Amino acid sequence: MKKTLKPFLEGAAVGCVFVSITMLFEIPMYMSLIIGALAAVGGYHNSIKMDKEKAAKAAGKSTDDSTN
Repeated sequence: MKKTLKPFLEGAAVGCVFVSITMLFEIPMYMSLIIGALAAVGGYHNSIKMDKEKAAKAAGKSTDDSTN
């Protein structure tokens, strides 16, 4: 999967899950959509953060192997 597309897909997935969960509790639709949108933004940022941490960890691990 392309690196630019992955955060958008993960954010959309998180947003859809939150909209589905809030609809179970019979919250009005506009509130569910607001909650879903905020969750999607959070999922997007979390995906980017996790990718950066994964890359930093891989870079640190490769430099540690070369020094030994």
